[in-house]
Amino acid sequence: MRRPVLAFHLLIALVLGSGRPAASQERTLTKEVLADGVYLLRAPEALDRWTATNAVVMVNQDDVTVFDSFTRPETARLAIAEIRALTSKPVRTLINSHWHQDHWSGNDEFKKAYPGIQIIATAETRGYMSRMGSAFLIDGTRAGLKRSRDALATAITTGKMADGTALTDEVRREQEREIDETSRFVDEVLAIPRVLPDVAFRDELTFWRGDREFRLFSMTGDATGSAVLYLPAEKILVTGDVLVSPPDGQGPPPWTTNSYAIAPWLASLRRLEAFDTSVIVPGQGPAMRDRTYLRLTVQLFAAIVDGVQRALERGIYRADDIVAAMNVDGIGRQYPKGQIGPDTPFATMAARLIRKAAQEALDGVVK
Repeated sequence: MRRPVLAFHLLIALVLGSGRPAASQERTLTKEVLADGVYLLRAPEALDRWTATNAVVMVNQDDVTVFDSFTRPETARLAIAEIRALTSKPVRTLINSHWHQDHWSGNDEFKKAYPGIQIIATAETRGYMSRMGSAFLIDGTRAGLKRSRDALATAITTGKMADGTALTDEVRREQEREIDETSRFVDEVLAIPRVLPDVAFRDELTFWRGDREFRLFSMTGDATGSAVLYLPAEKILVTGDVLVSPPDGQGPPPWTTNSYAIAPWLASLRRLEAFDTSVIVPGQGPAMRDRTYLRLTVQLFAAIVDGVQRALERGIYRADDIVAAMNVDGIGRQYPKGQIGPDTPFATMAARLIRKAAQEALDGVVK
């Protein structure tokens, strides 16, 4: 049975297993000009809580188009304020890349700010949105919150953190603050109205706003039926979570996958390679001005899919044994920072993808 994506993919700013301070509580969006009238808005994890989600704003001849709407109402309102500082033109089109809530929970704020706004997504994404309520999506965060409360209670009783370091008054106050903020965040997410797309497409959709051409494609990424946007005149490719990088862009792919559709995901990554691009905007992380990260990620997925098939053909069928039989460190070493080896983020992510690829190759059955 698949675990909800947020149990893995969405991050909680709690560090109760150690004495490390929490992340910076910066609560502003960063803005980057990608082309004439095209802007990237990035939300820091401390603000959006789950991930450092990206949104792209396109100021057209008569109106504005936005790709993704963030997690929190607060973040969406900041984005709307940024748009109004850029232009008096209304937002008439909002595109949701996929069903993970950090990409569409701001829909309600955009609809309130811009009555009559048209929201576009793939038909698959709209279906997932309609079936997966906030309680399902926030389940992993709630479970993590309980573990954090339990860990702090134990630390208060023993006077020590999980790693054996002393629980200081400063660390206790910081962690109590984090627990309180995460608790309020959970309540906030549960109360967000779900505003579904009112336009759904399959495969491809092309439309124009003034003289700007928009091309949408349905692909498989961290979610099935993800919308990818291409602006042909500007050569800008906006991938949602079909391609994701770390928040600082310095490291290997940080995600796991929600489904076990690894081969289709690889096919989508290869489709991305075929676009003529000057800028690639991932679902999280900074904009990319070259194809290095995409190329490495294609190599990694291809090596995993091929390696799993070879292991199965040799009679290795248990997930742990397949992971042990494979080594993709040579690819991991080429990513920025190139940190490989046991217990590194790359090793953890690669092992998860290997298990999912094995699950896919065995028609969902894993041992």
